[in-house]
Amino acid sequence: MTRRAGSVVAIALGVLAWWTAASLRVAGKPLVATPWDTVCALPRALPTLLADLSATTGRALLGLALGAVAGIAIGLTAALAARVAPVVEGLLDFARSIPPVVMLPVFLLAFGYNDIARTATIAAGCAWIMALSVTTAATAPPSARREMLDLVGATKLQALAWTQPWESLPVLAVGLRGSASTAVIVAVVTEMIAGSERGIGSRIISAQIASDTTMLTLSVLGVGAVGFAANVALRRLESWARGLG
Repeated sequence: MTRRAGSVVAIALGVLAWWTAASLRVAGKPLVATPWDTVCALPRALPTLLADLSATTGRALLGLALGAVAGIAIGLTAALAARVAPVVEGLLDFARSIPPVVMLPVFLLAFGYNDIARTATIAAGCAWIMALSVTTAATAPPSARREMLDLVGATKLQALAWTQPWESLPVLAVGLRGSASTAVIVAVVTEMIAGSERGIGSRIISAQIASDTTMLTLSVLGVGAVGFAANVALRRLESWARGLG
């Protein structure tokens, strides 16, 4: 009961803070719409809002999938190379430190102003995060389970097959969660910068140009809801992976 009451109070304070922010004016215009105005505008805007959210989510998921595959391949290669050239891990950190949107102009030159360039940018942002997770899992010290298998005479291949895939799952799940957050952020940013016919980023820019505070607020809440849902799903995946590991 105490936890439920605390949650209700937290939500109430959040709504109050939202209402307070809505009372602020810059050049006579509100920065955000009030909760009431937002709720009233939702039925009218819902069909197009869902279409834009679906477009952004689709790009993010495709980029995440491509980035995860590329990241696993890069990570495994880097883990093997790091045994003879430790500088590889530093190069991996260097590549991961480059903001994904910096690569957008490169992909726009290569593919043009289309979804291929946007998706490639998303994949580039996710790949290095997954590669670092794979490298971390592959270079982790031997576990107690691995040492026990060595003691009972298991071959290196048997010990690797019986331990490494399962023990690596939690680390990979964390990397996937970080990559998913990056995918959503980069998808929205690429839509805002490069423009697209559909997408929540384009919707936000259009609302800003039209000074439509209500639509801007709805768009921000919508992309927040997508990110929240992805985070909840991947947290459950992470818990499941920890149970197997």
